[in-house]
Amino acid sequence: MQTLLITIFTIVSVASFWQFLRGKYQLAPLWLMLSAWFIAIAISQLHLSELEWLWPAKYWYLIFVSLGSFVLGFLVFDKVWQRYPWWMKIKLLARENLSEQKLRYLIYFLFAVSLVGLYMFYKRAGNFPLLAPDPDVFRFAADEKVPGLINYVAQLARVFIPLSFFLIFRQNFSWRRHWDLVTICLVGTVFLILYASRTQIFFIDLWIMALYLLMRKPNLRQAIKFYPAFLLVSIVVLAAVPLIRQYKSYGPGYLGAVTGINESHYNPIEKAFVPIYIGVSFNQQALLHAEIYYRNHPIQHGKVSLDPFTNIFGKAIPALNQFKSHYDLGAIFYSWWNTGTYLFPFVQDFGDAAFYVIPFLIAAILTLVWYYWKTSPNFLSTNLYAYSMFFIVMTVYLSFTVRAEMYLDLMLLFAGYLIVSHES
Repeated sequence: MQTLLITIFTIVSVASFWQFLRGKYQLAPLWLMLSAWFIAIAISQLHLSELEWLWPAKYWYLIFVSLGSFVLGFLVFDKVWQRYPWWMKIKLLARENLSEQKLRYLIYFLFAVSLVGLYMFYKRAGNFPLLAPDPDVFRFAADEKVPGLINYVAQLARVFIPLSFFLIFRQNFSWRRHWDLVTICLVGTVFLILYASRTQIFFIDLWIMALYLLMRKPNLRQAIKFYPAFLLVSIVVLAAVPLIRQYKSYGPGYLGAVTGINESHYNPIEKAFVPIYIGVSFNQQALLHAEIYYRNHPIQHGKVSLDPFTNIFGKAIPALNQFKSHYDLGAIFYSWWNTGTYLFPFVQDFGDAAFYVIPFLIAAILTLVWYYWKTSPNFLSTNLYAYSMFFIVMTVYLSFTVRAEMYLDLMLLFAGYLIVSHES
């Protein structure tokens, strides 16, 4: 039965991705979401860890309810946005003229600001996570010592690297013309790796791959040349960064020991995929644990979803602190878990209702961004939809809506759009 489920969901995932590339609703969020979730379900059925619970019937039901809700949301808002393209009436959102020189200067500026942020981070924290003797302990300590805005600015490579590739894809790559952007990207990548965050690198990787798809529209031969290199980077980073971090913090074999996965008979390639497996399957487990936990415990009534804003503005506006969430993750699941798919915070806020309502609303937003790009393919719409592709793929892993950097990224993208574009 296990093998059958894995085979079925893998085939359906591949078929959905093919529809995303070539079928009806080409490049629509519908097919990418289904592809990501079906492959995540397939991976989760491997049950490599003794800590993993078998999915009960109710959880299977809720997962398919969430996917059905997303499909329905897409189909409904595909008609709504097609009939009411309100964004096309707003001149500010329809700027097609782009100053490539201004964009280059913007990238230089973000690079310079990130260097300042890196210096301030180092002065306050005294090191970088990957270089610290105990990266995991250091990361938590650095969060206390370094304000969130400095942390964000120091990692601005997450934005200026994709913007560099946007300019490269727009102009056609030339070593002589783009040596400066290549240098900036390499330096930015090195500094992001020092933060020992696989999510940051994978975020950039997906954004760039999406930009290439949206801007260059590659044929099969071009895709085969371009994408394997970036997929290799993704796999290496997703495997290597946590392995190095955990080896320095806890010694060899930590992942297998803490997750109950017997790695003794695995070859090196299989061991490299263990962190990826854990990232997918254990986040499904986290969602399952949350769904069961909140059957008998009070839900947060929207406070978790507001955390990015109450945390940022709570000091300046003390009245907002009453809306901060209060919960104990250790009571929901094991202390070393920290994410649980995009639905996790909404289950905390609304219980089982999240599986019915939230995917429908998320589909409305993602379909709007897709239509915006289709009808007005400019700097803002292209980057927004590329960004949303990252969001869709990471829904199986990360609750990105409760991370303040998402909102800062979007504000920065819009501000950059105002700077580098102008009306005809």
